[in-house]
Amino acid sequence: MTLCAACRSITVSALSSELEHVPLWWWELNSRAKPRGMVHHVDARQLPLSATAGCPLCRLIVAAILQDAEQRFSDQDPQIHREASSALASRLSSSPIYLRPNTDPLKQSFPQDDVPGAPYVRGFKVFVPTVRNVLVGQIRLFTLKDSPAARSCDIVGRPPLPASDSPAAFELIHQWLTRCLRDHDACKESFSGADIDESKPSVLPTRVVHVGNPDQGLPPRLCLTGGKRDHYVAFSHCWGRNKPPLMTTASTLQERMAGIPWNEIPKLYQDAIVATHRLGFKYIWIDSLCIIQDSKEDWLNESRHMGTVYENARLTIAASHAADSSESCFPTRPRNPDAVELPYFTQSGDHAGSMFATWMPADYASITPDGSVLDSRAWATQEWLLSRRMIFFTAASVVWSCKSLCQLETGGCFHSTARNARWKAIVEKYSARALTLASDRLIALEGLRTEMGKKRKGDTYCFGLWKHQMPEQLLWYCRQPAERRKSPLDLPTWTWASTMHGVRFIVMKHPKNACGGIKFDEPNKTLIVRGVLRRTTLTPCDPNSFQHSDGSLPFFPKLAEMLEHEIPSHMLFTLCIDNEIIGKAVIDEGLPLDDTDIYALYLVSAKIHIRHLTGGKTTFHQQWVLLLRRLDQFAEVYERIGAGLLVSATPLFTDQSPTQVYIR
Repeated sequence: MTLCAACRSITVSALSSELEHVPLWWWELNSRAKPRGMVHHVDARQLPLSATAGCPLCRLIVAAILQDAEQRFSDQDPQIHREASSALASRLSSSPIYLRPNTDPLKQSFPQDDVPGAPYVRGFKVFVPTVRNVLVGQIRLFTLKDSPAARSCDIVGRPPLPASDSPAAFELIHQWLTRCLRDHDACKESFSGADIDESKPSVLPTRVVHVGNPDQGLPPRLCLTGGKRDHYVAFSHCWGRNKPPLMTTASTLQERMAGIPWNEIPKLYQDAIVATHRLGFKYIWIDSLCIIQDSKEDWLNESRHMGTVYENARLTIAASHAADSSESCFPTRPRNPDAVELPYFTQSGDHAGSMFATWMPADYASITPDGSVLDSRAWATQEWLLSRRMIFFTAASVVWSCKSLCQLETGGCFHSTARNARWKAIVEKYSARALTLASDRLIALEGLRTEMGKKRKGDTYCFGLWKHQMPEQLLWYCRQPAERRKSPLDLPTWTWASTMHGVRFIVMKHPKNACGGIKFDEPNKTLIVRGVLRRTTLTPCDPNSFQHSDGSLPFFPKLAEMLEHEIPSHMLFTLCIDNEIIGKAVIDEGLPLDDTDIYALYLVSAKIHIRHLTGGKTTFHQQWVLLLRRLDQFAEVYERIGAGLLVSATPLFTDQSPTQVYIR
């Protein structure tokens, strides 16, 4: 099939050119930066005619437009999706189709060497005008390794791998690792910021699995390392609830050290061992084999050093989409989408081989690690954050992630939330993940806590929170009822770890500490807060009441804006002081709430300035509070039941003296 004239005109130079004139809708759909791109068909109505006539790229563009419209609009506005399907026949505008280049945001061709000043094009976005809106499609461009387009870094997209365990896959992983070791200074630092000397091997963990030689039938065996140094790989995977993995126990320890028969090793472990061997490593650390599972002493000792295990590993292999050890690390992939071959012209206009166009995959969840089954595992939090370099084997891709960048096998870079090292972000992600044993709620963070403690000199770790970050870190809320009664741990109510589910921290702008001091009594698991306490009453409220309909309280944002995530309505309450409604709260356990002995402890303040159209402004005071229930009628001893916000024209807590409040 022959390309039409409009598609033959697509070159890297044309895509990168500055556009002198663009339609008004361009500024609504793109950034305000200098517009770059090219005109495709000068009349959008030519697109379906060209596709029908046999132009393969026009057909690809039509498919990409319909795919994008289905993803974006089918659930929200069926009419828009119906128009997208019928528009190509009758509703297209006579205005031009525009192509805008998608370039690598980091301006690099990792793991190949970069070319300064190159465009680093990954594809283009298509804008097709209709009589009432603009349809959009995404086209990915790639080229073959060592082609002129690749060497020049004009095109940085790569073809998809034939399989995750193919020779090409392991060659790419080796290239990623080699380039990272050579060029990424950030990846030579520990989580705490300490330098790691890559010129010599790390001290091996207490035990590792020697991979043997799978190609020659030499079985793997468990090794007691005795402080020996060598490079090794760590493994991140799901244990699974119904199919426990192969384990080492006190009674099987000697057997594991003598050798592990290949037919006894589950498929997932076999794949990880093969991958380790093919990447040139002798040792892999697998938790269920390298920790004696029926020894509490060994488990506690090794869990304390787990952070070091992942941090010192040369590489961590992650089986993202395997639910348990019976599944493969290299699942069978769906067929790669067809590609259209296009002529490649250099910046000087010389024809120099080919580049290829294909559409962006619709099932993005099968490609990236975020949202995978492993992403739901609580132990993965510290494994991902502490590992300096990781290879994710997802359902449909091989993905590289290091402290410098994350990249798909096809060359596209992306942002991963898994590498956010702020403690609040860590807790938010971790707390919502699943644990096989609820008693591991804090143990599964121990390695990360140890490394974070090296950065926080002089700070105190308080059952999942950091004292120097209080009172802000006390202002978290539950995304569903806390169900503390189900927790096997005896933890104080003021820590998120006392709950059984995910939490979020309240977002505050320019917060100011409003309490007089916080002490931590670790033996009694008590926080001693010096602050102002006011009695309050709580009544269930409608989520919509977070913004008053009469506009009298314009500073109350809508619930979705205030808390960022939807909260079950039975956990939302109105706060009243002196019979006046002045605040909102999220209660940890929700209804029923039959206790009337409830207090608001003032922790954090902020101000909001409302500017008027006529000029001037009105200032309101935000007072973020912890909601407490009194436990002892004769002492200032309380337990946490929630968190809330009070808003007023004048400060609410200045007329009372601070007191010593004990929270358990």
